[in-house]
Parts: sequence; structure tokens; C-alpha cells
Amino acid sequence: MTAGKRVLVVGGTNFDVIAQADRLPVEHEKLRGEACSVAPGGAGANTAAGLAREGCSVRLVSAVGDDAAGVMCLEALRGCGVDTSLVRMEAGSRTSTAVVLSTGGGKRMMTFPGADRGPAFETVTGDDVRGSDHVHVVGEPTPALKRIVDLAHEAGCSVSVEWNGRDMSALAVGAALNFMNADEAARLPRAVPFDTATTARRYAALVSGDVIVTMGPEGALWATAGGKVLHEPTRQVDPVDRTGGGDAFDAGVIAGRLNGDPPKVCMRRGLDAALHVLGRIGAHP
Repeated sequence: MTAGKRVLVVGGTNFDVIAQADRLPVEHEKLRGEACSVAPGGAGANTAAGLAREGCSVRLVSAVGDDAAGVMCLEALRGCGVDTSLVRMEAGSRTSTAVVLSTGGGKRMMTFPGADRGPAFETVTGDDVRGSDHVHVVGEPTPALKRIVDLAHEAGCSVSVEWNGRDMSALAVGAALNFMNADEAARLPRAVPFDTATTARRYAALVSGDVIVTMGPEGALWATAGGKVLHEPTRQVDPVDRTGGGDAFDAGVIAGRLNGDPPKVCMRRGLDAALHVLGRIGAHP
């Protein structure tokens, strides 16, 4: 069962500023927005919170600044049930920030780097990894992140990688689950134009692991390392805010996989988790 499964999540934590409007402004226009909210975010933190909602025991490896935003992010994560003992608070640094312009069905984002996650990644030990059933990573394919993935493989932990618009193939070899959305898949170096399924199959074979692609209102597809492709539709909704929807999907799929569910059930669980997040502002409760 998922309850009690131990997951180590390695990735970023942001302070999100989410501005909502029914459309984006044109140049020189002073558009009156509908709402402006602040919330903890970042792909690593969002997925960690989502896994905690799914009943997993979660530790997050990340970094925040020693500012008010960092304190707020840590308090929110702890409130979700995430163990933040491996989150580094960097003295004299600000917390990474994301400014999101959200139109409900769409979003535009600018990110501003803050506390360096590298030192937090470098301090992860073999014991930290061996104390986990699964390791999920998101970020640049740096030597520090690859070291954690290698430790996970050595310990016999299953691994998942969020590609997040990057070519993570060098780091993702042997990872059981590889996540991306259709737009990101189309930009990969070995992508097949206008053919998400073939692109997913190609990368699944390349990394010897399954590739799961979210496709917005068309649901998700799952390409196995053996070349099989499965599709799972989703319900049509009018999103309030798309921030963190993909991270919630990852969490649902990982939880399903740890529960021993087949791919289509895992995708259904991920899509339902994403719909839950799309119905509110920000990825955290």
C-alpha cells in the first residue's frame, strides 16, 4: 500500500507570486487583475506536498533563503506533512521566486534564482537514500544530482525524473518513471515532429525506463521501455490556475506505482491529483 512508503524528493522550492487575469496585457496597457496571491511553490516542493497528500512519508532535499519567504515555504511544507530536515536555509540569501501570470487555462512564468540547492544536494548521504523506497529528482542534470540518482540505483530504490523542459537522458538511464509534458517532449533533440507517442517510445527505449507525458485536456500517455503506449483521458474542467498541476500529476503517478497499480490506474490517479490542484490558486492547500 502507498501509506508509509518513503519517498525522497530532490528539487527546488520557490516563493510564488501568482497574478490572475482573464487575459495577458498588451504593451503599455495597465490591465486590472482579478487577484494576486502568494504561495509556496517549486517543482520539488510541489511534488513533495502532493506525495504527502497521497499518504507517502516524504523528505525534501532543497534550499531556501533565510528570509520571510523561506520561512513561509518551510512552514507550509511542514503543515502538509513534509519532512524538511534536509532543506538547507542559506544565510544571507533570498528564496527563489517565481512570478506567474495566470489566465486560468494558461500561464506565463518568470523565475528569479535564490538560495543555491547544490550544497543541499551534495550533503545527501547513502543512509538518506537507503532510508527511502523511492527517489524523485527534478532540476539541472548536474553531477550533484546524478550522484543522488546513482546512490538510489545502488541502494535498489526506484527512481523517477521530472524532465521539466530539459534533456535529462544522460541522468535518467535506468529511471523507472520519466515525466514530461507534450510541449516539452516536442522540443527534445530526438523528438519526432507532431508525434508525441513516437517521441515517448523513442526516449523510453533510450533510457530503458517508462516515459509518461501529460497532454492537457487530452489526458496522458504512457510509453513503456518495451515500446507499448497507453492513453488515459481526463475530465474537461475550467482551471482556476494551472500552477503545479504537472507536479501533482507526478505525485499521483508515483504513489500509484508504489501501490503496485498498473499504468492506466497510475495515470488516472495522477490526472485526478492534477485536477484537484487546477481547481484552486497555487499548488499547496
